[in-house]
Amino acid sequence: MDPNGVLMMFLKMILAVGLGALIGIERETHGRPAGLRTHILVSLGAALFTILSAQFGGTDADKSRIASQIVSGIGFLGAGTIIRQGSVVRGLTTAASLWTTAAIGMAAGAGGILIYVGVIAAIITFLTLSLINPIERSLLDGRRTRDLWLKLSTGKFGVAEVLGQLAELGVNVEGVHTEGAHQGVGLEVRLRMYFPHGLDVSTVTQRLAAIEGISSFDWD
Repeated sequence: MDPNGVLMMFLKMILAVGLGALIGIERETHGRPAGLRTHILVSLGAALFTILSAQFGGTDADKSRIASQIVSGIGFLGAGTIIRQGSVVRGLTTAASLWTTAAIGMAAGAGGILIYVGVIAAIITFLTLSLINPIERSLLDGRRTRDLWLKLSTGKFGVAEVLGQLAELGVNVEGVHTEGAHQGVGLEVRLRMYFPHGLDVSTVTQRLAAIEGISSFDWD
């Protein structure tokens, strides 16, 4: 095999790792179930399968036979990141980012002009994940009905504290869904709440941040 060809294969894989890492860093910083390592491996694996497909195919065979299975195969991995909690489904964005990362890895592995396509797609994906969410939240701040996810280290005692603080702000909690408690400690809670006029999300966020026992919280 031509040494230049081998070097190009390595460069394609390194590029795939870098593009996967770009997306994975954003997911990792937000604590998503599929983070940096997962996105790197998905991108690298997709690139490697694409390279192998081209090598095994030769000049006459269909070079897309192996690579085409990535599209369907990545669906099983993405399904593992989707979690249904009550009536709410979480993890769809992470599953979509894995699916897109696989396509970016395939573009890197294919080489040629598709490398530029993969780089542009990675940049667009990163910007979508990092910028669209704040914009979306700012547009939705006017909503009066909101969902809040809480992780409490103090168990059910922490729920009472949170509900008390929300009541002081005039927030009407319409529904409480809890799960994951172990001997009363380590509780995950979803609150469906109705905001009064004049109360914004930032005020509620500041009040929640001051409550001891809240490990993390996220607006849905």
